[in-house]
This record gives sequence, C-alpha cells and structure tokens, in this order.
Amino acid sequence: MFPVEIRIDDEDALTEKMAAMREWLDYRRFEPSTFRYIFELRGMLFRVDFAIEAEADVFAKEFGGRVIPVSGNLSSQAAD
Repeated sequence: MFPVEIRIDDEDALTEKMAAMREWLDYRRFEPSTFRYIFELRGMLFRVDFAIEAEADVFAKEFGGRVIPVSGNLSSQAAD
C-alpha cells in the first residue's frame, strides 16, 4: 500500500479541493483503496491509499501532498 497525505488548511476551498481530487482520480481511472479524511483544528487531513506506487506519486505531486513510507512496501526496503 502507498498512502498519500494531503493537508487542506483553507476551509473555504475544502469542497472545491475534494471535488477536484475526485474528478482528477476519475479522469485518470485511478482507483484508490481508501479515501479518508480527518477534521483538524485548521482544515482537514486527507489520506488516500493506492495499490500502485506511480499513482500515489503523481496524485501527491498534483495536490501538494506526500507519499508516506510504510514498512513492507517493496520500494521502501533496502536492496540486499
């Protein structure tokens, strides 16, 4: 799994950002495993889990997020 975290601090732009993410995913036919959000004091934190690392990477770049390293991802393990 390749989780992406995206913070949205601007409450006024929250609905627009959520719609933009959904449209972007649909247009590219990316199917994340999960799409969750957490309310914070200022804005929201989104976590979107992808099965494909390349999809996670481009999604994170497009929306100013970051891919969270998870132990067990083949790409995050050291080469022998």
